[in-house]
Amino acid sequence: MAAQLDAYAPGARVRVVGLVKAARHNGTLGTIQKEPAPEGRVAVALDGSGKTIAVKKENLEVVQPPPKDAPKTLARHHQLLAEFDGSRDPETLALYYHVRDKAFDAYDAAEYNAQMLRYYAAGITCVAVAPRRIRGNEYLLVCLRYEDLDRNSLCELGFQCMRSFCGVCILVKRRCFVCGRPGAPTYAAVCCFCPGCETRGLETF
Repeated sequence: MAAQLDAYAPGARVRVVGLVKAARHNGTLGTIQKEPAPEGRVAVALDGSGKTIAVKKENLEVVQPPPKDAPKTLARHHQLLAEFDGSRDPETLALYYHVRDKAFDAYDAAEYNAQMLRYYAAGITCVAVAPRRIRGNEYLLVCLRYEDLDRNSLCELGFQCMRSFCGVCILVKRRCFVCGRPGAPTYAAVCCFCPGCETRGLETF
């Protein structure tokens, strides 16, 4: 019983699963903020958005951290990119790899923009944007790198996208960040807006 309680202790990493009314959060990683409430709900701060939601224990999977001395091995997961490409949910605009949890997750437009600003503030800069295609659909593989080159390691997502890159990668759907129209022009190399959405998009993002 004690081990089960510890699994939901503050700071534990979890994945949201099985929600019906808020299914958009399923698969999202987060961090438990405080001890479970008496009725059994757990406060979880979601990655990317920072939003905190109250979730029943049965809708949480505890994410076990990998051993510190575990060797880094890469394997291609073709189904992962197929599922990402098949989703038209605006909350799956950009795919990234969460290094700490060894898991993939997605951003919506606002979360992607916020994460890029955090990267820039931390001295992580965009060094390349590589075009990619999945089943005919256009993508941008945004490649970022730490100024301290020793902090850059082989990127798991870059590997999945057939690019050997040391640093951080985000795979972005080439869709308008405002209206979702495919094939929108790129701005500043890392975001996309239709001509009619350009002004609103640049003000928002």
